[in-house]
Amino acid sequence: MELQQIRCLVAVAEHHSFTRAAGALYLTQSSLSHSMSKLETELGLTLFSRTRQGVQLTTVGETLIVPARRILQDLEIFEETVSGLHGVTAGALRLVYSQTFAVSTVDIVAEFRARHPDVRLQITAPRDDGEIFRLVAAGECDIGLARIDEAIPGVSVEEITTEKLVLLIPRAWDRHPECQNTPWTEIAHFPLIVSPAGSDSRRRLDRFAAQLGITLDVAVENEHREASLEMVKSGIAAFVTVSGQSDSMPGVTAKTLMPLSITKVGIVTKGERLSPAASAFKAVVHDWGAGQGS
Repeated sequence: MELQQIRCLVAVAEHHSFTRAAGALYLTQSSLSHSMSKLETELGLTLFSRTRQGVQLTTVGETLIVPARRILQDLEIFEETVSGLHGVTAGALRLVYSQTFAVSTVDIVAEFRARHPDVRLQITAPRDDGEIFRLVAAGECDIGLARIDEAIPGVSVEEITTEKLVLLIPRAWDRHPECQNTPWTEIAHFPLIVSPAGSDSRRRLDRFAAQLGITLDVAVENEHREASLEMVKSGIAAFVTVSGQSDSMPGVTAKTLMPLSITKVGIVTKGERLSPAASAFKAVVHDWGAGQGS
């Protein structure tokens, strides 16, 4: 089995298309198809099946894709380690973090790029923390940032900071401007912007409301945090979200919800030896976390 065949196998598995996989590897489709046909012949196994959803791995292919990814990861670690011996952290870093974070991932990424401009970042930002755990556990991403309270087996987590839930309301709606805190029961008095049903943040909110016997007045379901903040500013509805820089938006009042709902936020890895690039990113996150506590 040749290294190029392994690269092609992983690319087809990730893109579910010979055409897109060939484009990602800068190959012609005929060249990639020939490589995969040759691999199946050499192994005496059928690795792919074609469905309406595109090219899918067979059961045999699913079994082989795990060690195939590991081979490519080990090769990447080797190459990055060689670069590190020359005093340069290079290569690629596959990073995954939540779309709904109040954590300033932009600041973290900017600092990482400033320190290690030769590292190519590949960023994935799913809606749910569960998907972050899955991608890291499967080896599809090198390192993640997530809410780690409900981490799954197969990943290692390390707390960096915490998030607390706040109620953001249009300033004109604030009946008690002298109070920075408000009871959870107060959210029942406002139309709310919430995450779509089935999302991690929506499940947490629904669970907490049920425990306190609160009925939510859902006015808008929206998964985009920035758009939700603008809707609060425009007086459309209130928004239960995590505390962050948006707490001081003009025209918006932030009330800390009591009793406090605290969620741990941290680094997610597979628990194996990290590549130099992943270790460097981890160091940047640690520095950011230390700055939050100062």
